[in-house]
Amino acid sequence: MSTPGNVRLILLRHGRTAYNQAGIWQGQADVPLDDLGRLQVKAVAEHLRAEHPVGVVASDLSRARDTGQAVADAAGAPISVDRRLREIDVGTWEDRTDAQITASGDGEALAAYRAGEDVPAGGAERLSDVGRRGAAALLDHAAAAGSGTLVVAAHGVVLRCGALTLLGVPRERRSMLGGLPNCGWGVLGRGRQGWRLMAWGLMAPDAPFSDSPPSTGVNAGSRVV
Repeated sequence: MSTPGNVRLILLRHGRTAYNQAGIWQGQADVPLDDLGRLQVKAVAEHLRAEHPVGVVASDLSRARDTGQAVADAAGAPISVDRRLREIDVGTWEDRTDAQITASGDGEALAAYRAGEDVPAGGAERLSDVGRRGAAALLDHAAAAGSGTLVVAAHGVVLRCGALTLLGVPRERRSMLGGLPNCGWGVLGRGRQGWRLMAWGLMAPDAPFSDSPPSTGVNAGSRVV
């Protein structure tokens, strides 16, 4: 991983999907934005154009890629795609609700995940794994940008875990950073002593409200990832 220069990262979660609305685990399933999600994306793109991003990088999953493309189009900025920014792989939990996961006999593992334990989600990826790959992608793209503002359009868990890894927050304190709502974002800056958190949970003031829960990957408010 290269060392980034004077760059600011806007970590933007994708707009709402039908799975978000219904409380179904998405993981790496390629679920598109729903109608409200597209309205959210339009609002956030118009808002973030004022940040004059030098570029946009997005997950290759369509809900994040389409969110990033809208920002890139509004700002006249180039966009690239990186599959390392995909959401956490939730294995057998994908396409299921919490009730279905519990009924399948995986309730204890689900409860452990909710409690922030570093267990394989649905037998697949751990939070520590997604944090490492997310942080690696963020560092590489920050270094390539060099300076200015870079928008990263991805998913709730990979953005949160990637940010916490860059910030060096120990696992026992990671619940201090909540989940991002659909089309919400956080801001990381590179200071003289390393990365610092500048803002978290921001929303465009004219974005339509979503009643989907934020996605944190570790607590009861994060049933959709």
